[in-house]
Amino acid sequence: MKEEIEKKLIAYTAETLKVDESTLNENTNIKTDIDLKSIEMVGIISKLEEEYDCYIKYTELMHADTIGQAAQIIAKQIEG
Repeated sequence: MKEEIEKKLIAYTAETLKVDESTLNENTNIKTDIDLKSIEMVGIISKLEEEYDCYIKYTELMHADTIGQAAQIIAKQIEG
């Protein structure tokens, strides 16, 4: 599940930031490498919530530094 969410997180992040997906990976730092704003993250999370028909706690994602860490947190929330 984590790998699937990571791929979607990369795709949605690339789409949001208008960058090539190949420039992002699990080790991409959300804060320093791509400077993802909270409003952008909320939009990405909304897409994942719609796709998986679930609620993702945004406050837990604030602890993630990388895309991989964010994917792991989201996967745990979705799997319950």
